[in-house]
Amino acid sequence: MRRGRLLATTLILALGCDKARQLAGGSAEAQPAAEQQDGPSVARLDLSSHPDILFQVYGERDDPRMIPVGVLRNGTIERIELGESGWKQFDAMYDKPGAEYTVYDDGRAVGHATVRQGMWADGRDPLYTLPNCTLMIPQAAMTLAAQARAGYTVALFASTRPLHDAGVTRMAQAEVDRIGRDVATRVARSAGIAEAALASLELRAVAVATGVSSESPTIVASLIDPRADEQSSSREHTVHVFVVADRAGDGEYKPTYTHVVDGDAATSDFQRFVDHLDVAGDGATELAVESWRFGGDTFLTFLEYKNGAWSELYRGRSNWCLDGPSR
Repeated sequence: MRRGRLLATTLILALGCDKARQLAGGSAEAQPAAEQQDGPSVARLDLSSHPDILFQVYGERDDPRMIPVGVLRNGTIERIELGESGWKQFDAMYDKPGAEYTVYDDGRAVGHATVRQGMWADGRDPLYTLPNCTLMIPQAAMTLAAQARAGYTVALFASTRPLHDAGVTRMAQAEVDRIGRDVATRVARSAGIAEAALASLELRAVAVATGVSSESPTIVASLIDPRADEQSSSREHTVHVFVVADRAGDGEYKPTYTHVVDGDAATSDFQRFVDHLDVAGDGATELAVESWRFGGDTFLTFLEYKNGAWSELYRGRSNWCLDGPSR
């Protein structure tokens, strides 16, 4: 199935079921998830301790959905592993009508979301289904009361435990764009990409108060083909540069994370910045990044800053179907 547009903040049409799955980073088609094989090597989450969970709240502002992202423990975020009975217990615990969760936007608490209906409510059909799939990651229908960024749709995070609020950056957007373009262009040049190839690309840049520097924000920028998720041919050549930059000791912004694409759309992975959030609980924020491939699935990752660079801390699922592989 061809990917639809991924940017939650620019959607202007009502979200269908497939579109909603794409927006939250799941597969638009149900396929058995090989990563979900049962066996002693898979450590199941102990729900008896009521572990802290990070969720994503997404979709139409007036009718959003909530889906679990991972478990917050041991100073990090980890994947939730459960069997069928465990996921239904999870839904009963966390998606109980009336349960309320603080929601976060731009690294700060902006309000709360309340569960209206869980995945497997008594006497009702599941909240959503996937073809050829018997067990899906549970979702909940929510009511949102939050001062989130304006828009028809929302893309927020929610947590069962309070998260540290990120600082506020006051860098002018024109300066953010200048720095973002400069760093991305330098990265592209070092990768052998001619500046002429960058002319048609769209710049997206944001300043983020991650806490890496107490005085200067982190800059996240990308140069991307506006058609990156809708090329007419998967064999089309595409260029994409995604960078994270922080101010160095000499006062100049330098790349601390890079992802460069210069090839066929069919084999290229694209990335976009989603938000930043303190999932480790150390007062600094991690970067939430969505990755996707033309004609394929999406998945959410978190990047952490360590030893002077950003690297992958966590990678979420790319498939909402939890059925084991066919045998």
